[in-house]
Order: sequence, then structure tokens, then C-alpha cells
Amino acid sequence: MNIKAIIFDAFGTLFDVSTGGSAKKTIISNIRSCGKSVDEEKFAEEWKAFYIANTSENSVFRKERDIFASRIEMFYSCYGIDRNASADSDLIIRGAYERKAFSEVGEVIESLRKKYKVFIASNTDNDVINEVMTRNNINVDKVYTSENLKCYKPNPNFFRHILDDSGFAPQEVLFVGDSVRDDIIGPRSAGIKSVLVCRSGVPENAGQYCNVKDLNGLFNVIKKLNLR
Repeated sequence: MNIKAIIFDAFGTLFDVSTGGSAKKTIISNIRSCGKSVDEEKFAEEWKAFYIANTSENSVFRKERDIFASRIEMFYSCYGIDRNASADSDLIIRGAYERKAFSEVGEVIESLRKKYKVFIASNTDNDVINEVMTRNNINVDKVYTSENLKCYKPNPNFFRHILDDSGFAPQEVLFVGDSVRDDIIGPRSAGIKSVLVCRSGVPENAGQYCNVKDLNGLFNVIKKLNLR
């Protein structure tokens, strides 16, 4: 069965997360500005654990903005910082609006849309992805977010909702992303083939169909899949 639709993760795959500011770095800077020392490695571990516990491992859905505010409040309380966590969360999210698309993204997506349906599927709030896409002039056939699906990757239901809504069989879809956990293991749980985008470093093998350095590598991947 030929590939008929390509689903892209957004941040880290289409949009460079090193642009638009870093939430972790901002919060660490806020804590240090109050004269507190921070173990960055421990902070990063706790930051990630909190996010996972409140997204894919939590049966009660919360918007990412609300999770951010709770996470920041937790750290401020832990370090004895007197700041408005909700206001700082809003500032960080607005900073994410500034994220830039990788150089090849616009051209690759426009080329793919001539032959395939192209979707974006992201763990994010609607306002964030809509603003980033508008600022980068990126257009796709449909955008799926954790906010409108009411669950987070790698929950299998996230991917099943997309299949049900789009009408495609798992074998007709290719998922493209940069996260092993969210974009490889997650789609696999719904029977969807995936491609890992590894722009630097050595890619981890988690059962993905293949790896690409950037999105230009997708054309050969799709060609090979459709010749099978």
C-alpha cells in the first residue's frame, strides 16, 4: 500500500527550538537572578519528569500553557523564589512564537503537497503552532495538536484520532519527527511507519523505518516505500 499522507512533528522537526528562547534556560536564569544556585543537570531531569507526568502519563488533560505555569510554580516554590509563575509562563510561550523554520522546510512541504496530504501533529497549544506557522508562512492540509485531540504523544490515541479523522489506513501514512519517544515509539503503537530526523549526532535505533539528516531526504524515502 502506497504512502498517501505525511505527518510532521512541529518543534525540532520543522521549527528550530534553539530559536525563540529556551524555557529551561529562562527559568534557571530567573532563579539565579535571586541569588540561588541551580544544578542544571538535576533541573533538566526534574523538568522533563514533570512534563511527562502531566502530559502523556496523566489521564486528565491539561493545556500545555497550564502545565508550564504549574511546573514553573513548582520550581519557584522549591527554590524560594517570589515571582509570578503564570506571567512568566505566558512570556515563555510568547517567546516560542518566534521559532524559525529550518531552511528547507517551506520548499519541501510545498513540493510534498503536490502529491500527498501533509499534516502537522504536535504536542502544543493551538495558539502557539498557529502563530509559528503564520510567521514562517508554512501551510499544510491540517494541523492536529494536543489541545484539540485532548491527549499527548506518544499516547496511541493521539495517532488513532488522526487516522480516524483523515480516513487513512496506518500503512498509507508516514510520520516524520525528531523525538524517539514521541515520534517513533508513539506512531509505531498505531501501526504507522516513521522516519527519525537527526540533524546532528548519532541517531538512536527505536524501530524507525530510517533516519534523515533533514527533510530533503524524505523524497528518496517515500520513493522507496512506494516501490515496495
